[in-house]
Amino acid sequence: MKLRRFFSVLMAAGLVASSLAGCGGSAGTSAGGDNADTQKTAENGKKGPNGETLAAEQVAHGMQFHVVTFDTAQAGDSESGSFFLATCEGLFRENKGVLENTGCEKYEISDDGLTYTFHLRKNKWSDGVEVVASQYKDAVERVLNVDLACPYAFFAFPIKNAENYYNGKCGFDEVGVEAVDDYTLKFTLEAPEPYFIDKLAYTMFDPIRVDNIEKYGDTYGTDAMQVLSCGPYMVQEYTASQSTVLVKNPEYWDAEHVYLDEIDLQQIDETATQFQLFEAGQLDFVPASGDYLKKWDEAASEGKCQLYIDKDVSTQYFAFNTQESCPSGLMQNAKIRKAVAYTFDSQTFIDSVYNSRYTAAYGLVTPNIKVGDKEYRSEVAEPIKEEYSEYANNPEKLKALFHEGLKELGKDTDDLSTITLQFLGYGETTIEKDIEQYVVQRIQDNLGVKVKLNIVGDFGLANAAQLAGEFDLCMLGWGADYNDPMTFIDIFRTGGGSNYGKYSSEKYDQILDQLATEQDNDKRMKLYGEAESILIRDDAAIKPLLYRDKHSYINNRFHNFQYPVFGGKYEFKYAYIVEE
Repeated sequence: MKLRRFFSVLMAAGLVASSLAGCGGSAGTSAGGDNADTQKTAENGKKGPNGETLAAEQVAHGMQFHVVTFDTAQAGDSESGSFFLATCEGLFRENKGVLENTGCEKYEISDDGLTYTFHLRKNKWSDGVEVVASQYKDAVERVLNVDLACPYAFFAFPIKNAENYYNGKCGFDEVGVEAVDDYTLKFTLEAPEPYFIDKLAYTMFDPIRVDNIEKYGDTYGTDAMQVLSCGPYMVQEYTASQSTVLVKNPEYWDAEHVYLDEIDLQQIDETATQFQLFEAGQLDFVPASGDYLKKWDEAASEGKCQLYIDKDVSTQYFAFNTQESCPSGLMQNAKIRKAVAYTFDSQTFIDSVYNSRYTAAYGLVTPNIKVGDKEYRSEVAEPIKEEYSEYANNPEKLKALFHEGLKELGKDTDDLSTITLQFLGYGETTIEKDIEQYVVQRIQDNLGVKVKLNIVGDFGLANAAQLAGEFDLCMLGWGADYNDPMTFIDIFRTGGGSNYGKYSSEKYDQILDQLATEQDNDKRMKLYGEAESILIRDDAAIKPLLYRDKHSYINNRFHNFQYPVFGGKYEFKYAYIVEE
């Protein structure tokens, strides 16, 4: 592995932190994998896809993925998605915003829109075993196993009898997924779904190896070294919260067009360290940060690095624990949630935390998401933009609303300072501390109640605390998985795996049921608007903060590295390093 140069720059800068100790990672190779040295393919004079001369050493350096799970059935976040983009090959893969046939060579859709037949490409796992249709079928059965409580199980519900099977009403043999033969896979739906192909590009539909899962039993998904790869890269080394080394998978069907031999990822917490390493050429890409925007935008304009700017389809928001069991015992009341929500001003949040980088949000669904050929956000007004202005920076009105909620609960008090709300955060970076300070200041200044900070160490611990409901409010983000508002709206269905606040509304669920069979795009647009208003304005289950963008810097030598629109954050398959 090529970590020696990376580590020496940290030493020279005097920036070696305890989190980077032992950055060599775990020894060993993934199942079926050879030593990375046997896989080097780059040679002086070798050409890239556009005729560039490739560097002899095709090793990319990036920051460690904060992977929540190494089980495709349990993955529901973009960091885990990035890992599986590197190590798995599903039916489709996004390339510069366009879905390409990868795991399948071609497919047909029946005239009634109910039957999808896929003809699979010949591919192999990293241990040489063939990828076959039954492994895709096994993936669907696993994600529908109710005992696993997979967060994206609902993605499969449009498949015939999938929801019935999930609820124990039929056997899996009645579910509309069939391995016709080793290289033919068929799905049958309950009703036509315009974005079903987009869903099939998501991690949960990637093929799985049941024999490998059974090998590790209950521990499966906890360690990257357990993962068998059928994608462009496989895991060579992994140390949790420290480092990961991915190497080219020689068994991959398109290995000829995978140029990187190795991807070295390191945990680097401090923004200053990230940019020093990037400037020294020891990180190949780095996300923009408020304090560094001007300097590096100017550097890019001078040709010192590549500037990547693009629209995004992700929203950042505060979520409220709507259960009576929440730490304060108060957030089950919609008026209390709304009073807390309206203490937060999207624009001041962006200004104070992100140096004015993003766009203020007063809705859940981002711009750039469409219903048919119409952009949703251009057709449907953000549901709380007008109402929020009535409460903005008005402590008296906010306190009055808060008191109304307390009275409904039979818990009113003249002294709001006796009430404490608990905010769940994680990590100790500059941005995370700014968020914590913002939350405390806005709530205390506008409502007079106290805020207790519950700060956990990392994303994994925060995710566990969110699932356990150990918060009154926490900050979350959601990136679209496909190009339709449903990718945002169905998060908050009763019992949804990513519905951390346990929001439940019969009226909201009924609208989702209507949308499941509605084919008229104008009617679907209206229904999405109704659902969004119920969620955010009527019930105040969340408070939207901002619509994100993609803004980063890439080493001039590092070409065709991509930030996918949907799914994972990073795509390495098409990347390569040119000779300087």
